[in-house]
Amino acid sequence: MVEAYLLITTPAGTARSVLADLRELDAIVRANVIAGEFDIVATVEAENTHELLVLVTDEIQSLENVAQTRTCIVLE
Repeated sequence: MVEAYLLITTPAGTARSVLADLRELDAIVRANVIAGEFDIVATVEAENTHELLVLVTDEIQSLENVAQTRTCIVLE
């Protein structure tokens, strides 16, 4: 199992709608709107790094109003 934190930037005023879309995905363990450089932080789980790649690039980055993502894989 691979766990990662996903930091997401959205256009102004769209973080809550992106959050709602994220929470519908099975791989999302937890997601919250945050203050600071990024707008949302999500904890995700995937079976392996390939599945994580597919989740981030095909599912999350294609959501409406997801402007940028940064993936931080948990090492321990």
